Amino acid sequence: MSNDACLGYIISALRRQGWENEEIKEVTRAVYFEFDFKTVSEAEEIYAQRND
Repeated sequence: MSNDACLGYIISALRRQGWENEEIKEVTRAVYFEFDFKTVSEAEEIYAQRND
């Protein structure tokens, strides 16, 4: 999956939840920053360990 698609999913979900544009920008900037520091495998591991 591309980084742009990942960000698109995030933006879509946050809009659906009624988040404001500035809040969405803050989250997407934070996620974009993580792309440089986590591999896809590392991100999958983090997701697998989430606390639902």
